[in-house]
Amino acid sequence: MKDAGTPNPLLSSEEKSKPFATVRIHGNLGKLQNGRSVGTEKVTVPIKVGELLEELSRSFSLELRRDSTLVLVNGVEANALQDLDTVIAEGDEVALVPMFHGGEA
Repeated sequence: MKDAGTPNPLLSSEEKSKPFATVRIHGNLGKLQNGRSVGTEKVTVPIKVGELLEELSRSFSLELRRDSTLVLVNGVEANALQDLDTVIAEGDEVALVPMFHGGEA
């Protein structure tokens, strides 16, 4: 968990010159309670995948659970890297994709 004094990794308009990565939130993962959606965000780096999920969840009141979210870093599934400890660097692209589990058809 981050300390209260740790800066928010989501970029504000004043922070555009800081190193960043792009996060794309696909499908129903980005649906907010007010009916709006979060699609693409820029985040300050370096940041670990686990910290990113926590921060996005907290900032937007999203439910980004690792067991139901496919996390791709530059097109590679985070499990093939270091999963929640994967460090996202400047210029990286992160995709968060919902995983649907089917039942009976």
